[in-house]
Amino acid sequence: MVAELEKDERVAELVGRLLADVGRLSDELTAEIMSGEHVYGERALLDEERLRAVVRDNLRTLLTTLQGGPATLDAPRAAGRLKAEHGIPLAALLHAYRTAGRFVWDRLRALTDDEEIAATLLPIASGLWAAIDSYSSAAADAYRTVVEVHARRDTTARGAMFATLLDGRVGTSAGAWDIVRVLGLDRQGPFLVVCAEGHDATEPLPGAAVRLRAAGVGSAWMSQINAEVGLLALSNESALTAAVDALMDGVLSRVGVSRPFASPVNAATAWREAQLAVQCLPPGTTGSHLYGSSPIALLATASPDAAAEMAEAVLGPLRAQPEAEQSMLLETLRAWFTAGGSTARAAALLHCHRNTVLYRLNRITELTGRRPAEAESAAELYLALHIVRMGLAARGA
Repeated sequence: MVAELEKDERVAELVGRLLADVGRLSDELTAEIMSGEHVYGERALLDEERLRAVVRDNLRTLLTTLQGGPATLDAPRAAGRLKAEHGIPLAALLHAYRTAGRFVWDRLRALTDDEEIAATLLPIASGLWAAIDSYSSAAADAYRTVVEVHARRDTTARGAMFATLLDGRVGTSAGAWDIVRVLGLDRQGPFLVVCAEGHDATEPLPGAAVRLRAAGVGSAWMSQINAEVGLLALSNESALTAAVDALMDGVLSRVGVSRPFASPVNAATAWREAQLAVQCLPPGTTGSHLYGSSPIALLATASPDAAAEMAEAVLGPLRAQPEAEQSMLLETLRAWFTAGGSTARAAALLHCHRNTVLYRLNRITELTGRRPAEAESAAELYLALHIVRMGLAARGA
């Protein structure tokens, strides 16, 4: 028992000698850390004086703990926060604590002879490294917390900038290019705006950014209510097809794509184009639509109220029929147009007799007053049918 007390007293005395000289030891440990991690000096992320203060606080706390004083993690937590704020890599932070552990051990050994190392120091080695592990964990946790806060703040800031670009509030071309740079996109363009329809918690384009990157297309994304919006930076005009193909791999909704544009100052116009392009696809379907690729669909979606009135004027009496009949007649009309006005081909598409198609076409004429074989009537019927398919017309009785 007496021998154990003597050992404890001897350890306290040795640690006390280090504590009494903590200022000089902090300078030495700071120099060792900086020489082992060039990130401190080369990038000037944290000046030597501030690093020395952090080292001194942590070294004093560690030695106090080894001497039997109260254990506290305030110093390592402060170190973790400071190094995260200054952009010091987490690996460098953890390496500094390993360096500190070896440093303290070497200094304790220097105060003893060979016989005392085994008798006095070895029993406290586990305590020393346990403390280093504890300090490292506390510092790393504080470091990650700061990084997460910064990431959320940066994400919010980028989202606000992206929104400014889309709603046209950016003002100048120079400001638009600055936002593109912050978003991490290629500054040359051309660009696309993509709008993917979302429902509830469903991600409409899972993994899109990764697939686009593999195709050589940079992208930035922002979530809105029931939509996911992307700004894509193409390497050249010919990359449009590759970008759309990458987007459509695994798509779960309707996706609208704007026309390519050269300057990000035009993103607001492109955003409107992408929104209209979504509406050019029938509700409940999946796929992509490039703005302007279907003038009839664009005409209808650009003025949905007028489109609904037009469809009602043309197909109103037909859509007032019982559900089964109106569905049959609309399907026949669709097959007729798909077949290019050929009754025989339409009959093959519908798996019925040619005379059945003729009967249904006559019924359509009877209800609408329009003959599908006449140019003006055919144009009106085709447009009205398209409006119904796109879900823009009021549902018939």
